[in-house]
Amino acid sequence: MIDGSAALKGIQNGMTSMRQQAHTVATEQAGSRDSTSAQVGMIASQNQIEAAVKSLQAEDRMIGSLLDIRA
Repeated sequence: MIDGSAALKGIQNGMTSMRQQAHTVATEQAGSRDSTSAQVGMIASQNQIEAAVKSLQAEDRMIGSLLDIRA
């Protein structure tokens, strides 16, 4: 069974992490170790979100193909 819940959970986790990292960047002094680490974390969160979206898109294409074959 094709289920998009794992991809949706990945997007949700990435967005939560992105918000936390953005808060750190906004509240820490620019150029500090915490701010720099948070910026790197934001890039990692972006990559996680993009990967989860691509997974969801692949699942969508697979379902569409199955429906086309079935019809």
